[in-house]
Order: sequence, then structure tokens, then C-alpha cells
Amino acid sequence: MKLSANKSKFAAALVLIVQLLAQSVYADGQYITSKDLKISQGREIWLNNCESCHGYGIADAPVPMYPDEWEFRLAKGKRVLYEHAINGYIGPDYSMMPARGGNEKLNDDEVMLAVDYMIYLAGFYINKQVKQ
Repeated sequence: MKLSANKSKFAAALVLIVQLLAQSVYADGQYITSKDLKISQGREIWLNNCESCHGYGIADAPVPMYPDEWEFRLAKGKRVLYEHAINGYIGPDYSMMPARGGNEKLNDDEVMLAVDYMIYLAGFYINKQVKQ
């Protein structure tokens, strides 16, 4: 479901407010890194644009460090995750993903890099949980 212009503007404003008010629960160094250049680029984009909601579960944003919140999302495939992140999405429980995380300056490639980092991060915690 694509967000209307008014809902997108509201979501963008909400994200901006959260970014201004949020204090990091996870220090930058506590998020896993990768030697893969694209994952590293996605990590920086994610930290600067997505972590304020996805790091804390703001507005029901799924937290990548919580495997139960990601397993069914990962099963949908990257294409769906990219589409939701780029165009915005309202879930069946009225959780909301604003288009481009509320930052209209991000291009599609940047949004996809951030999604790739979240997939990488979620995969790490899913595999960590399985190994324990």
C-alpha cells in the first residue's frame, strides 16, 4: 500500500522529530560491521537515517536485532523490502514505514543499501540465535 502525500509528510515529520529526540541505545560501535563495501555504505546510511526508528522499535519499526521481528519479513524477499522502504508502507496492524524513511533526499540506491544492511544485521542475529 503506497502512502498518500499527506501521510508521507506526516511520517517524515514524525521521523525527524524522533531523530532529534532519540538517544542511542546502541552506540555506533555496537552495530556489527562488514568488510563488504556495500554493506558498510548501507550501515552508514542506516545509522544516519533509519536507526532512530529501527534501533528502538519506534512506530512499530522492526528492530533487526530481534529475530522474531525479521524472519517473516526476510521470507518476503528483498524486492518487497526495497519496495516498502522506497515507497512507504502501512502494515495490516497499521504500523507505518514512511517512504525513504522520511528522508526524500535519499535515492533508491541509498535506500536499498540501508535495507541490505538491515538484512545483514537481522541475519546476524537470526544466525546467532540459532547457534546458541
